Amino acid sequence: MIIDDILKVVYAPHKVFKDIVSNPKYLGALIVLLLFIGLEVGYEYSQFSKTYTEQTTPSIDQLSTFSNATFIGIDNVTSVWRSSSNVALSNNFNDFYNYTVYVAGFGLPTTDSKAYFGLFGNSSLEMSVNNTSSLTAALDMVSALGSINQTLVAQKATPLSSLTVDCSPSAFQNLSITLKQVQPQVVPQSAAITLYSNGDANYYMYDLTSLLSNTSNIGQWTNITLTLGPNVSGWTSSGAPEWGNITGLKLDFTYPTSSNINIEVGALFFHGQYLTSVQYNATGVALQFLQLFSLQFLIAWFILTALIYLFCRILKGTVVWKALFVAIGFAMFIMVIRGLVNLAATFTMPNIYYPYDLSLGIRFDPYAALYYPAEALRTLPAASTTIFNSIEASTFAFRTVVSGMFIVSYVWLGAVATMVVGVLKPEFSMVKRITISAVSLAIVILVLIFLVGSI
Repeated sequence: MIIDDILKVVYAPHKVFKDIVSNPKYLGALIVLLLFIGLEVGYEYSQFSKTYTEQTTPSIDQLSTFSNATFIGIDNVTSVWRSSSNVALSNNFNDFYNYTVYVAGFGLPTTDSKAYFGLFGNSSLEMSVNNTSSLTAALDMVSALGSINQTLVAQKATPLSSLTVDCSPSAFQNLSITLKQVQPQVVPQSAAITLYSNGDANYYMYDLTSLLSNTSNIGQWTNITLTLGPNVSGWTSSGAPEWGNITGLKLDFTYPTSSNINIEVGALFFHGQYLTSVQYNATGVALQFLQLFSLQFLIAWFILTALIYLFCRILKGTVVWKALFVAIGFAMFIMVIRGLVNLAATFTMPNIYYPYDLSLGIRFDPYAALYYPAEALRTLPAASTTIFNSIEASTFAFRTVVSGMFIVSYVWLGAVATMVVGVLKPEFSMVKRITISAVSLAIVILVLIFLVGSI
């Protein structure tokens, strides 16, 4: 019987509201509440299960770690970067790789400079040596990640799952390094990067010489991204290294003649693994949206009822609170239908892949759909803008449906609320009924935007 009454809100609203007002029962409204929450959580879960963000090592908030000459390792004494005694390692705060991204979590508009974060810090790793033809420096990644993990544990945050880097086919697929050759004014005769695994005798080596052979790049930041894994060409192995257990890294540069050598590292990190938040934080996602949509429904239900009640009293009409409250609760079934359509719309979405530099800027629009603000692209390179445009095109149908349902559902809810007012106060003219419901809904929408951020 109660389920029939809920469904009649769609196809026989005037009749059912007469029955509800004459015999108001909270159970039906509570069922509507539970249906709404269930469908909206399902909508978000489906959306999040198709939204992949690129993971990095170090994590995206610690990306400057591997290019920090003075970062202290797990022993709290030794720097994670090491070199021979004639090579000086320092941080250059006057010449660094400036790569700022928008961070939605700061809660600031895209026009505010404080909404942006420098991914690789405000310094670069400077390697310098005088009167020689070669330069070598090495990074102890286990020590670096161990130090980061100590900080996470001290902060009672989620610790790292491993102190090594997993570059197997299901994990990190890329290694990126941004270099600047300051001195000498010639390209290196040879250059290589080595990844160690299970000791110094086991490693993979990649020849960088051809990638640094362009003399026009001297004095400029050069971005190099290498593909990793057992099925990738270009890497030569020695001993018994494992792609799933990378523990260290070494850089080697050799020049034709002895000179002063100065090379800066602006960025160094692993990436290329894409995960959804459902994969690594399903419980957190569910709890977040249980709270959000419970709050959204209850605030809308209570305030819409209170406003209609208040306007009726101002117009010298007598209204029973319980009857109105229950009737509006039933009327909110329109939002259940909206949730069902929104959930169905997520099935039109392909899998979406946000690169690391876009991932921090993902936020919700007022309809609880994920997006990256276009105006925040101004700090990013052309490649990121191309990816953004592709994402926008692939989610256009989904976002059109979701935004369209906002309009349809609130117009429909306004019509149903007008019927509720008519049932309770038949002496009110149609203009008064429409005015009361329209003004009340407009206020509800504004309150939801400011208090909840979702409508």
